[in-house]
Amino acid sequence: MPPFGARDLIRNRDTAFRYTAVAGLQMGQVLPASFISLFLPVIFREQGLALDMYWVFALPAIPTWLRPLWAPLVDRVGSPVLGMRRSWFIPCTIFGALAYFSLSAFSPTLDNLTLIITLLVVKSTIMTTQDIAIDGYMVENIANHERSVGAAVLDIGRNVSRFVSMVGIPLIYIEWGWTAAVLTASTLLVLFSLPGILRPEPPRPAAFQRQRPSLLRLLRREDSRYVYPMCFVIALTGGMIPTLYPTYLSDLGFSIQELAFVLGPASLIGTLIGATATSWCLRRIGYKSTMLIAAAGVLMAVIPIVWMGSLHQPTFAIVFLVTLNGLALPSFLDVTFQAARLKWASKTQAATDYTTQIVTMMAGVSLSTAVGGLLAEHLGWFYYFLLAGTLISATCFLLYAVYDRIEDLVDARESREHSAEGWLTDPLPSPHSTSPTEGENPYGTRRL
Repeated sequence: MPPFGARDLIRNRDTAFRYTAVAGLQMGQVLPASFISLFLPVIFREQGLALDMYWVFALPAIPTWLRPLWAPLVDRVGSPVLGMRRSWFIPCTIFGALAYFSLSAFSPTLDNLTLIITLLVVKSTIMTTQDIAIDGYMVENIANHERSVGAAVLDIGRNVSRFVSMVGIPLIYIEWGWTAAVLTASTLLVLFSLPGILRPEPPRPAAFQRQRPSLLRLLRREDSRYVYPMCFVIALTGGMIPTLYPTYLSDLGFSIQELAFVLGPASLIGTLIGATATSWCLRRIGYKSTMLIAAAGVLMAVIPIVWMGSLHQPTFAIVFLVTLNGLALPSFLDVTFQAARLKWASKTQAATDYTTQIVTMMAGVSLSTAVGGLLAEHLGWFYYFLLAGTLISATCFLLYAVYDRIEDLVDARESREHSAEGWLTDPLPSPHSTSPTEGENPYGTRRL
C-alpha cells in the first residue's frame, strides 16, 4: 500500500469528510474548555478571589480523571442504526451546549462562584462522556496506514483550537463581555461537532462485538504492561518544559499580555511546522528513525532556551523564535507517539483504551508540574532545562528500545481479536463508498 499523504485527505470526498468529522469533534471539545480553564481563574482573581480558594477550579476536572470508569459503557451502548458513537455525540453536544449557554446567564462574580462551579461540574461530566466517544471515534476512523497524517491533523486541529481560545475569544470578552464570549464558545462547540454528527457511521464488523469492553481486561493485557507505563513516562518527562516555560518567560520580565502574544502565534506556527515535518518523516523513514530525530530535536530545542536566559533583556523577536523552535522540535516526539497510540488502542474497545491512555498521560503531566517546580527552585532555570532536555531525550531512546516489542504484542493481540471473525484490523470507514467487492467487508478491510 503506498504511503498515505496529506494530498490524500482531499483527493476523496469520503476521506475529506471523515477527517473533517474527526478533527471537528476534537476542536469543538478543546475550544470552549480551554477558554474556560485558562481565563475563568484570571477573571475571578480580578474580582478579588483569594488564591487559597483556587482549589475550586479543580472540581470540574474530577470527571475527566474518572472517565475510564464509564468508558466501557460508552463503548458498548449505542444505536447500531444511528451509530454507536453518534448515539453519544448528539445528546452530549446538545446538553453540553446548553450547559455552556447557561453559564452566559451568570456573570463571573464572587456571589455566583458556587453556581458557576456547579454548572461547570455538570458540563464537564457531559462533555467528558462525549470526549470518551470521540476517543473511540478517532481510533476507529483513522486506519493504521493513515496514522502519521492522522496524528498530525489532530495535533494541528487541537492547537488551532487552543489559539482561538487564547487569542480570539478573550478579545470578544474584552470587547463585549462574558456573555458574548461564552455564547461564542458554545456556538463554536456545536458548529465544529456538526460534521461528526451528520456523517453516517459504517456498521461495525462482527469482530468488534465479540468481546465485552472491560477496563479490567485492558489492565491485564500483556501489551498494556508496556503501553501505559510509556504513556506515563513520556507525559512526565515531556511535560517538564512546556508546563514551566511560561513561568520561565515571566521570570525573564515578560507580562501576561506579552506572553499571550508570544505563546499563541508561536504555538500555532510551531505546531504546523513540527506536525507536518513529523508526518513526512514517519511516512518516509519510519517510526523508529523519527524517534532518533526526536531525541536530537529535544536537545536542539533546549539549547536556545538556556541561551536566552543568559541575555540581559531578550527582545520579543528572540523570545518568539526560541519559543517557535521549542515547540516545533518536540512535535517529533508528540506526533510520533500519538500516531503509535492510535494503533495500540484495541479496536474492540477503542474508547476505553484511548481514554485510559489519555488519563494516564494527564497523571504524568500533573506530576511533571509538581516535580518540575521543585527541581527548578533548587537547580535554577539553567540546570533545570538541561536536565529536562536530557530526560526527554532519554525517553525517546526508551521508546525506541521497546517500540518493536509493543508492535509485536499489539499485532498478536489484534490477530487474536479478529482472526476468528475473518477480519484484518486496518479499518477504512467509508459509509458513502460503493458496495464491497468480493473478499472485502463493508468497513473497508480485507478478508483473511
